[in-house]
Amino acid sequence: MPANIGRMNNLRVVKEKDFGVYLDGEQLGEILLPKRYVPKGLKVGQQVDVFIYLDSEDELIATTLEPKVQVGEFAGLMSVAVNQVGAFFDWGLPKDLLVPFSQQKNRVEEGERHLLFVYLDQATNRIVATTKIDALLNREEPPYRTGDKVEIIIGDKTNIGFKCIVDNRFWGVLFFQDGL
Repeated sequence: MPANIGRMNNLRVVKEKDFGVYLDGEQLGEILLPKRYVPKGLKVGQQVDVFIYLDSEDELIATTLEPKVQVGEFAGLMSVAVNQVGAFFDWGLPKDLLVPFSQQKNRVEEGERHLLFVYLDQATNRIVATTKIDALLNREEPPYRTGDKVEIIIGDKTNIGFKCIVDNRFWGVLFFQDGL
């Protein structure tokens, strides 16, 4: 399976250096896993689970930290900063997740929680997100029956309950009348 930017990958160590190890990123080339993330005892030839992203110099880098959300997924995250480029969200990695102004349904302010979708910008290979998620969710009737187990991401409060994303595919509502 090819290595993917913005996803967890299981990669093989190809060489050791004082500052970390290099991993076989297959079509992406060798990717540095900095020393602070190298598990104790990891050697050349062994496999390690890592998340691949671009560092602040736009170089591919790996980490053993697992973000709160990966490319192709929805999440509810907190904005931690806003600047001239857009809003930045805490997703559990040292480099915050950018939602450019052009990808904001409504202007994001620092300290707000928003539902967003994470994707890989094909032009830059940067991991970014959008709060314009309506078109990304399935509009068909969900195939669920009463009692089915689902995973939800809770979104905005409305006058009837909370909007939510069901199984990373559908809009749903948790109604106040159902005991919220």
